[in-house]
Amino acid sequence: MINLIVIAISAIMLALLLVWWRWPAFRVWIEAPKYSMLRQERRFDHQLK
Repeated sequence: MINLIVIAISAIMLALLLVWWRWPAFRVWIEAPKYSMLRQERRFDHQLK
């Protein structure tokens, strides 16, 4: 049973990696929250100065 779970999760991760590598628009969408958080962090840091 655990082997099936590990195989399924590995297959999902491989599929996501291939989609991320193949389509730049998907990459931008996936990484958008990271850049949003960094913008908010910069705004917060500038308010403290």
